[in-house]
Amino acid sequence: MLVLALLASILAAGVALTMLILAHGRPDDDRGGPRADMVRYLSLAAIAALVCGAMNGFETAGGGVGAAAGGNAANLLAPGLLWAGARRLNDRRAIGAVSTGAGAILMFGLTFLVPLEDATLLKTAGLVVFGSLAALECARRPLGDLKPARLMSWTLGVYAAFNLVRLAAWAIFGDDVLTSVGPLSAESTAAASAVAIVLVAVGAVLIGRQLDDAPAPGTRAHDRGALRQQAARLLSAGATVRATLVRVPEIDLIRAAHTVERGEVMLRTVAEALGDALPGTATGMPARDIVFSVAAASTDAGEVEKAVRRAFALRMPSIDYDDVPDLSFEHHLIMDVDDLSLLMESRRLRPRQGHPGGS
Repeated sequence: MLVLALLASILAAGVALTMLILAHGRPDDDRGGPRADMVRYLSLAAIAALVCGAMNGFETAGGGVGAAAGGNAANLLAPGLLWAGARRLNDRRAIGAVSTGAGAILMFGLTFLVPLEDATLLKTAGLVVFGSLAALECARRPLGDLKPARLMSWTLGVYAAFNLVRLAAWAIFGDDVLTSVGPLSAESTAAASAVAIVLVAVGAVLIGRQLDDAPAPGTRAHDRGALRQQAARLLSAGATVRATLVRVPEIDLIRAAHTVERGEVMLRTVAEALGDALPGTATGMPARDIVFSVAAASTDAGEVEKAVRRAFALRMPSIDYDDVPDLSFEHHLIMDVDDLSLLMESRRLRPRQGHPGGS
């Protein structure tokens, strides 16, 4: 029976993960916005549930303390990441993921230091804490205003209460109540976990249908989408499209000598200068410290560089900067939107490696 219950929880976690990934539904654009945040955290929670089920099965097959430690840590990660994700959707301070990670690491280590029965009790207490926190966070506004969040809140609340009852039963009746066949046994716990996973996944998918799936303006994902849209418009009109990449080689020195905020102002000024020099262009910073623009290649690249440098210099007094930093340029002709996507991805993965004077 225990093996079947564990298989049910693993299957439920796999189904939940698949449902969450399919719920996102943005194959041609960057994932961003509240729905992406939800998918990111809850997918990690589903993966943690998968790992937990696998480790518990391994422990049952004789995997020893290592399997038990991995299962206990992953078990705490699942509700903890739900709590962290709910805090993210409620725009609250990002302590959830840190606290969850710390709790999981502590649980992993304690499993090696105390008897397995005591480690199980500590894990159960952790499930009560994280399950309760997640239930309360799902009920908090603005997430709590969405009806499916109530399903998640009730599910997590009942799951936390179930584990609290297990602790109380152990305190009153001893270890036998948790190890013998019954409503509080390991088999029942695995089955309850499977049901909770499915209900939370259903609630998450229903919530996802009501959440915005667009990256917020000012984010790199939003900039990538805007640049791709501009390239698609120009290409559909039959124009030759050029992507211009601009860097400030001194940006790290500017940040060190002044502040990080000053460096960000400098990069925004580069983007504004690009807009001044190339009216109608789409500009953004889809990768670290690199400003992109996408425009029709109707002007010589050398003239574009002169115009951008001139516009950049004219904007220096407005940001109260005495010097005019140097700018470096790359130019790439774009044959289709995929070319632009690959270019942005390469610069995102290798932000400090460039090849000036590209095609």
